[in-house]
Amino acid sequence: MGQHLNRAKRYFGSDARGLLDGGRYSLLHSRSLEFDDLRPYVPGDDVRDIDWKATARSGTVLIKRFVSEKHHKILLVADAGVNMTALAAGGELKRDVAAAILGSFGLITMGRADEIGMVYGDVRGCVRIRHRRGETHIEALLDRFYRHTTTDPAASDIGTQLRYVATHYRHPMLVVVVSDEPDTDGSLAEVVDRLTARHDVLWAMVSDMPAVSGDVDGYDVATGRVVPSGTRLGRRLQSVYRRAEQQRRDRLEAFLTERAIPFAAIGRSDEIRPRLVAMTEVFARAG
Repeated sequence: MGQHLNRAKRYFGSDARGLLDGGRYSLLHSRSLEFDDLRPYVPGDDVRDIDWKATARSGTVLIKRFVSEKHHKILLVADAGVNMTALAAGGELKRDVAAAILGSFGLITMGRADEIGMVYGDVRGCVRIRHRRGETHIEALLDRFYRHTTTDPAASDIGTQLRYVATHYRHPMLVVVVSDEPDTDGSLAEVVDRLTARHDVLWAMVSDMPAVSGDVDGYDVATGRVVPSGTRLGRRLQSVYRRAEQQRRDRLEAFLTERAIPFAAIGRSDEIRPRLVAMTEVFARAG
């Protein structure tokens, strides 16, 4: 594997198949007639898949597992703007966390030969990478995303990428959005509503490093302005800032929940697997 997929594998692991078991509507799982093997029943499984003869022999309820004959199309939609050059909550660069999230979805698709494509960019526009299969293709799209974030990116605007997808992708697919924590204005609401009317959407957000903590001044990559440290601001202003930030996150969570979009906020790379597991479980139950 290349460096980007290897890094994603370090945090996500290689057990993508096990992750997606346990639900009739699990992400990237579809029903077929090609029998694969047996596994123990877990709550939520389709009772039609119980192998009663094997269950009687073993004394344990066993489920038939099938090889999916349907290949899915997955579209990664990524913010590659200047916001990705900032620090995430855990202290890593946002682009490193974002690339590992994108790579994790690439790893999920590899064992199933699903087709995966990408749209990334910034406020200036979008780059489209067509759907293909395979490790080489996935590593290449991760590399192109990463290079964009390191070569003079413009301002971030995930709405630009979402509008492109809503306009140019007509056939239903699974859209995985990877961005920072966007502001929920009317423009974003309009394009997200267009998107969810046609596609299934998952949203993974790289959460921000707190701007007013500690003794060191911060830096807003979007505006170029210095953000005073918590020490300089004092306790009262720190409290006001933190309350405003929590209200902004609450609005964002409500925005996504109202639209039935499973989401995850990920602050560092070692959170990727548990947060994606939780998000895909929500997606499975929603089916």
